[in-house]
Amino acid sequence: MIKKIKRLYHRRKAISPVVAALLLIALTVAAVAIVYFVIIPIFQRHRIEISIDNIKDTNKDSLFDEISLYIVNTGTKTVEITNVTVWTATTSDLGNSDNWIPHLDWAFDIPAQAISDPSEVYSAKVNGENQIGLTIWENTYYRLEIQYTGSKTAYFSDWISLNDQVDLFDILTNFAQFNLTASGFEGTIDDPGRAANNYLTNADGDWQLNEDAVNLLPVLDETQYVPFYIGSQIVVFHSINGNLTEQPLVQTFDISSNPFRASKFFILGLAGSWGDNFATNDWAVNLTFVYTDDSTDNFLLNHSYVDDWWYGANPGDVCISAATGAVTEIDLGTQTDTPHSHIHTHTTRFYLDYFKYLKAVIFADPGDDQSGGHLLSLTFR
Repeated sequence: MIKKIKRLYHRRKAISPVVAALLLIALTVAAVAIVYFVIIPIFQRHRIEISIDNIKDTNKDSLFDEISLYIVNTGTKTVEITNVTVWTATTSDLGNSDNWIPHLDWAFDIPAQAISDPSEVYSAKVNGENQIGLTIWENTYYRLEIQYTGSKTAYFSDWISLNDQVDLFDILTNFAQFNLTASGFEGTIDDPGRAANNYLTNADGDWQLNEDAVNLLPVLDETQYVPFYIGSQIVVFHSINGNLTEQPLVQTFDISSNPFRASKFFILGLAGSWGDNFATNDWAVNLTFVYTDDSTDNFLLNHSYVDDWWYGANPGDVCISAATGAVTEIDLGTQTDTPHSHIHTHTTRFYLDYFKYLKAVIFADPGDDQSGGHLLSLTFR
């Protein structure tokens, strides 16, 4: 076409209007063809954006093994995602790239979901053996490294808090009370062989405890009363004094056959006979939470949590633990049986790592003191 125009120009011959119009149309079509085949491909591109929608621990081992991705193809071509790497770093390590952890070998649950068409928005799941551990004690951040066809460089997302993406669908939302006798604990409703040392009281105190029933009681900083189920037996911890020498040093609440997630753990008890006589150690009970990844949280319970349930046995005839702010004092009034002492007990709360599944709660007594604290009831939420 262009050669034809050149010949006509050199011949200097006149061109009819009809021929001129046809030539203009032909030039326009040629120009459009050149733009389509040469220019348009330049603006076609491969581009995707990906973020984590949620992350799950599917086998309750307290490590996260399934990620739901939110994928958007903002390009003009179909792309295939060929590799997914999840980088993690705790809050304190975000500024140190040497401590960033790559979690490799994550693959699509449905391989076809690795194919993304232009303007497509969809969700997909990836699974990996290189699992991710999270904890409430320090936030973990993530960024995604995605390799896909048509791009020479990998896609990197921004650093975002991974804790905020955890799926907590099965965390306890209501209070769950447990019967100590049904959970394998040993003990009786009073000190073995001493009927006078029990929690049965007259109606002259702030509270009375009812056996084989749920008792609603206040717990520090909780806006509603917490339900505690009291069965026919309670735990009595070991002591080298009196008749508690045969009590076991370790009492375990074992839920390994059905681990669950909870955010709070509530105790009713700890005050008990000779509860404040642990001079050989600065603690009376070691409380340990064991998670399914075998990690633990430990608390050594000292006078902030444990004292004698007889007011008259404590310095100043008061609850010496209440002043610490770690427990709520439960004034039970006067014992029904002799010696008709004015007694009390405690409620308190501990926070659990709800990103993990709990498999056991262990109470360990040091075994070399005279403390004989009691445990009446356990509640989770």
